Amino acid sequence: MSRTKNVWYGFALQGYMGGGEKELYMQLTMTTDYALRCLLYLAGKEGVSSSPEIGKTVGINNIFVQKVLRVLRDAGFVSSLQGGTGGYRLAKKPEEIVLLDIILLFEKTMKINRCLEAEGCCERCETCPMHVYYAEVQKTLEGYFGQDTLQDVINHGKIKRKEMIDDAKEKEYRKHSM
Repeated sequence: MSRTKNVWYGFALQGYMGGGEKELYMQLTMTTDYALRCLLYLAGKEGVSSSPEIGKTVGINNIFVQKVLRVLRDAGFVSSLQGGTGGYRLAKKPEEIVLLDIILLFEKTMKINRCLEAEGCCERCETCPMHVYYAEVQKTLEGYFGQDTLQDVINHGKIKRKEMIDDAKEKEYRKHSM
């Protein structure tokens, strides 16, 4: 995967690395991104939506959409209706779908370092200052994803879009006022 692809909730760390600036990425997989996009689409729809409709709208191959929706259905996040007028819809309200639950459904791990995994990777955990630091960062990360819901993402998007529109209107107003 290209390092320039946009992935929701991926974040970049910048720093001086071996003689030059580099961007280091910690990213969720594309499968998790696809699942979140499908859920967001369904949250904005009434009734059922077919997998081709979902795929076309959110820009995902229909076969992959079906695989992602099958996992989401089996986990109880979406329901499916069979037949010519069938399709998918949310099985829960957007405010009941916690982001961390979706992430953990599709990610092999959410740990930012191997030493935080259940089996750990070294014997220095009790005395290692980095282990303590990583554990605090991990707790913060899981806290964000563990408290935010699909509805929070929807609301955040609405606020940001309104801010962008208001900023554009203000710039246009200032441009014509001068």
